[in-house]
Amino acid sequence: MVAKLRVGGAYAYQLYREVEPVPPYPRIDPQQPRHDYPQQQNQQKNDKDDHARRRFQAMRNLIDELQKSAGLARVDYTTTATELNDLGFLILERELLDQLLELKIPLDEIEELVQQIRQKPAVPELAAGHFLAKSYNCFPIYIAGISEYNLHFHHLKLPFSLESTRILEGIKNQGHFISEKNRLRLDFREILTGDIADTLQLNISVLVAVSEVDDEGRRVILYQRPDQSYALYTDKQIDLSI
Repeated sequence: MVAKLRVGGAYAYQLYREVEPVPPYPRIDPQQPRHDYPQQQNQQKNDKDDHARRRFQAMRNLIDELQKSAGLARVDYTTTATELNDLGFLILERELLDQLLELKIPLDEIEELVQQIRQKPAVPELAAGHFLAKSYNCFPIYIAGISEYNLHFHHLKLPFSLESTRILEGIKNQGHFISEKNRLRLDFREILTGDIADTLQLNISVLVAVSEVDDEGRRVILYQRPDQSYALYTDKQIDLSI
């Protein structure tokens, strides 16, 4: 009877099938204190807390240092955009003229450029940029790992000037000429469309704040107000004290 037994099919019972050993389960010693048990959940929680502490580490270090000498207020994004727009124009009025004169730009061309800048857009163009360089810092101390946050003015028109040989040589050799000083970055380029003769295109970036973004795309923006205090914007009310 047993000799005639046939077993077939993919899911049929198989005689003498090997069974994988079950990993031993840690036995609980009733005499062992509870706090000596392996704490897997607590370990996962600690790993999560460690990740939270690493978030915005550079910005947190900067804020800790700055708060030693000045106050800091949290603001919403509408306030941030408005104040950074005003701050950008204030920096332009203070620094642009000297930088353009150093580049041998005539006064009449500077005045024409200023008129274009004053026609500011209804919504300021603010955006994060490169990592902040130590030579391009806007705070009393420097912390690596933080990005620039700039107010941009694009597609300004500037007539050619034979006196601006540095600019023309830079455009000829590199395709554009960049001048960086204090909190202004000027990017001169040639207009290639041909519809405006003897004219350069100028893009201006004004360093108005610093920022940091975490792995989930949430931002922190920090800037200094004219009264020397600091303002902080964070997405989703991020708690930087974690």
